[in-house]
Amino acid sequence: MDNENKDFLNDEKVQKMKDDVSSKIADAAAEIQDEIENAAEGLQDAAAETEERLEDAFTVVSSPEIKQKKNVNLSVGALTGIIAGCVVVAVLIAVLCVNMINGSKNPVYGSKTEGKVIATVGSEKLTDKDLSYYIYAEAMNQYYDIEAENASGDFSGFDWNQEVDGKKLSDTIKETAYNNAVNDLVTIVQGDSLLNDDEKWTESDDQQIATTVNGYVSQFGEDGFTLRARSMGISSPNEYARVYKTVIKTQSVQGAMEDDIERFMPPDVDLSNYTQADRASVKHVLITTIDNTTVQDPSATPDPDAVDDATGLATAQTVAELAKSGTDFDQLVEQYNKDPGATSAGYTFTKGDMVDEFEAAAFALGLNEVSDPVKTTYGYHVIKRIPGLYEIQGYWKDQLKIKENKSALDRIDVTAIMNDVKAASDELDAQEEAASSSESSSSNGQ
Repeated sequence: MDNENKDFLNDEKVQKMKDDVSSKIADAAAEIQDEIENAAEGLQDAAAETEERLEDAFTVVSSPEIKQKKNVNLSVGALTGIIAGCVVVAVLIAVLCVNMINGSKNPVYGSKTEGKVIATVGSEKLTDKDLSYYIYAEAMNQYYDIEAENASGDFSGFDWNQEVDGKKLSDTIKETAYNNAVNDLVTIVQGDSLLNDDEKWTESDDQQIATTVNGYVSQFGEDGFTLRARSMGISSPNEYARVYKTVIKTQSVQGAMEDDIERFMPPDVDLSNYTQADRASVKHVLITTIDNTTVQDPSATPDPDAVDDATGLATAQTVAELAKSGTDFDQLVEQYNKDPGATSAGYTFTKGDMVDEFEAAAFALGLNEVSDPVKTTYGYHVIKRIPGLYEIQGYWKDQLKIKENKSALDRIDVTAIMNDVKAASDELDAQEEAASSSESSSSNGQ
């Protein structure tokens, strides 16, 4: 399978969001480079260490082979992708230098709660300002789903209140965004107690986030960065830091779960009570096949592992029979699987992340059930549904007393949030166009 097709996840929609949003943040990094080249050399090691720790937090996000967040929500992948792409040592050095020279403290972004509390999850609070980003991400998710190939990224005429599958779209967006946000906080509250000491969140991590956001504010100015944050549904630098912190803390738990899921499994609990119809974790065996009925690109390199359709089906049937008769599934994966994107942890995903046939078969399984061969454009899959992130989250949520401020939640207006996102995006576009025109005029005048 070539590099373009080796992953059967639906990445196009995610990439559109990342490309659209990241361009709003990363376009000015080079402008401050000259001003900070003479920063004190003594700060280089500290800044490099800070960047290295931040990059470590994004190792999973940057991997094209693994479904990310594993999609508790699309927003996490988008936000962390932007941040990871924008953090540069120079910005951090500049902030540290300014602090040392002026002897002053920058605002500790992320240290205060903004907006009205709509839910309390253990020790964590979710506000309407926090939820706004989750709403933005889910709204864009829905927009690309509905518009499909017609999606241009300009959603100015899009009806957020249209009826989809018998329900008002804005209600679906709000409900999904709220559940995603609560799941993140549940993961932080419950999962943190199971982390090793070297995995736990520290005050130093808070300081790194504050330093990073201070770097953005130094680069773009308070108003400039706020405008960029608004284009993602985030109201302020402080709120950006709050969302950023939630993202990284959630991913630290999920990363540990991915490395050793057994550590997080609740003892003597039947997790089949917590399966969901649109979220799942699976392992699978893929037998790649060649479709001889289609015209092959003469310049393409044939996949050496691919077999003809009949052979693929027969092999998949053998794998399914062995798995259902008790053969260890991991052993079958090791022996037969031809999916180069798979990991020992398998895939964790939500509705819309996988190709339709794979997704439908996975959601139809009960925990630890094995499917018959499932045909997709990649070949034949044998899928085993396993207990994972979402089942554990469901159990954790059941153990917590979540207090909800329903009246405050009901007052949140999806259309108003997306209108502000569009207004901020338009203003950014206008600024960029003006700057480009000014640069062009200056060049022509020389």
